Amino acid sequence: MENKFKVIGGLSRKAKINIAIAVTLLFMIITVFASIGQVKQIIEKREGITELEEKLSYYRNENIELLALEKSLYNEEGIELEARKQFNMTKSDEKNISVILKNDQTDTPQEDIYNDKSYGNNDLWGNIKIFYNEEIKD
Repeated sequence: MENKFKVIGGLSRKAKINIAIAVTLLFMIITVFASIGQVKQIIEKREGITELEEKLSYYRNENIELLALEKSLYNEEGIELEARKQFNMTKSDEKNISVILKNDQTDTPQEDIYNDKSYGNNDLWGNIKIFYNEEIKD
């Protein structure tokens, strides 16, 4: 009796099925790991989008507040207050009075430089003090 079966490969049918299952499982594991990286990137980008939307909302609210402040400056009281504060202006029936205080002590010439309201060419710290007292301190 002769064998009527032809042997095509050296592996049995069970071994071929096991190899096919192993290759399929390996492909599935690689696919899962690749998709985990993509899901992680999507989550990070959504967090970035959420953060940018919060910044946008903050800047919009700040813009709305500044627009409201600008609109409030256009009414008469706002214009009058800014004119008095920034430009030392008065209404037509008012008088503008300024008080100038002079220091009677002339013993130290350096103090006179600081009390003088004009900037000097060689005195950086004196100029900074004058600038602070005149512009920033108000």
